[in-house]
Amino acid sequence: MKLIAICTGLVAPLVYRTASGAIKTEASGIKKQPVSTEENAVPIELKKLGLEGDEQCNLSVHGGLDKAVYMMPAKHYAFWQARREEKGLDTALPWGFLGENLVVEGLDETQVRIGDEFEFGSVRLRVTDPREPCHKFAIRMGFGAAPKQMIQQGNCGWYLRVLQTGHIQAGEVAKHFSNPQGKTVLESFRYKTHKGQMDLL
Repeated sequence: MKLIAICTGLVAPLVYRTASGAIKTEASGIKKQPVSTEENAVPIELKKLGLEGDEQCNLSVHGGLDKAVYMMPAKHYAFWQARREEKGLDTALPWGFLGENLVVEGLDETQVRIGDEFEFGSVRLRVTDPREPCHKFAIRMGFGAAPKQMIQQGNCGWYLRVLQTGHIQAGEVAKHFSNPQGKTVLESFRYKTHKGQMDLL
């Protein structure tokens, strides 16, 4: 698995229009920008609670030790670009647009398991949970059906716990230590989202 971009962002206002036409604002850390890419591979410090220069807003669902870093397969961008094109929205999405910290290629939710570990140089990370979409993801994507489409598609990405801190940079190739006893990220995501829907009934 290769790391192709590192993205960070501070908590900032997320402005949106409601169905009634009212303008509302919510604080969110979903707006990430690439700070290290293969073209400009800047080392970024990774601490126990995440990357230097990165913030999360709602710590009940993002951030903390078990969700310090969010990793996303790069291949999912084609799906979201196509969905935005259908809505007449801009498809020039920079890395980090989906709220992820680490953009990778080579593995996806069907191949990564809960408990798997990755090493990037001296940094070591452990997979803890799939990402579950919320209304802020819909706001960021520009259309209300985005969370439902993530659930249907299973292109959720996964959260990581930082086991060993250090510096990390784009272009590095990870050593993958698989946990054969763990559910795949996709299996865990299907369970969590199905359970969440059942809890609403």
